[in-house]
Amino acid sequence: MADMTQLNTRIDAEVKRRGDAVFARAGLTSSQVIRGVWQSAADTQQVPACILPHEDAARQQKLEAIAGGAGIATKMMVEMGFTPDDEPKPFDYKSYRDQMYDEMIEEMEERRVRS
Repeated sequence: MADMTQLNTRIDAEVKRRGDAVFARAGLTSSQVIRGVWQSAADTQQVPACILPHEDAARQQKLEAIAGGAGIATKMMVEMGFTPDDEPKPFDYKSYRDQMYDEMIEEMEERRVRS
């Protein structure tokens, strides 16, 4: 038999009564529910969503919406001809600098011609 430990906790009597009624309808005891919560956390390494405060649940919804938004951007890029496997081009500072200087020289020459 596995090494067992006992967990004692305090809970509002009315909350326990109402919760027990819900779990009883599902054929579950308080001990089974507690073991289930702990097993879920141990298996997933995450706090079960029903345990998180509402602020955390709202935060999770926002993160999921952001992830969905990223999907929209990816879809749009594919429609524009980019493919997800396109490698980003490295930024070439020197060519941008040279282009900027060329444009500045052209502007100066145009000013000189007009004067």
